[in-house]
Amino acid sequence: MSDFEFEERLQEFMASKREEMRRKYDRVLPSGELIFNRFDKAKYLNCGERSSVYDTCVVMGDVKIGDDVWIGPYTLLEGSNAALTIGNFVSIDAGVMIYTHDSTKYYVSGGSAPFEKGPVTIKSNTVIGTMSMIGCNVTIGKHCVIGAHSFVNQDIPDYSIAAGVPAKIIGRVILDQKEVRFEYF
Repeated sequence: MSDFEFEERLQEFMASKREEMRRKYDRVLPSGELIFNRFDKAKYLNCGERSSVYDTCVVMGDVKIGDDVWIGPYTLLEGSNAALTIGNFVSIDAGVMIYTHDSTKYYVSGGSAPFEKGPVTIKSNTVIGTMSMIGCNVTIGKHCVIGAHSFVNQDIPDYSIAAGVPAKIIGRVILDQKEVRFEYF
């Protein structure tokens, strides 16, 4: 098969996958998402049951992901410098970046200050909002909501709502049997 024939067949295949995705789910996705199943990627990464990781997610180093976790598109899970642990029933929304290192002082000092390194833990039943960034040495508690576009550089206690740059606690999550309420300060 010539390069031209291969390219033609590949284009036809991708067009059919794109059309199938649009017809079935009314979605137009990046090419990799059409070919690679997000549940299969989660299995490959040894994630927990029913978890999914979009193909556009970059995963590096020591990353542990629990059951029923959704890792959205265009995310970064960097566990190269310390452990990154994600509990059960966690949503890591589109564009979230999680780092186990911070090189700011290293670069500002011309290389004389070391990289800061430390683990990140996101406990169960938590949502990390779109385009948020989680820095190293941070634990986010269970039943938390981190608002979109937040920068989390300190621990967030259980049942907290936090948002902003840097993230501050702005409310709490109240669970009453099956009812969920958000109370803002």
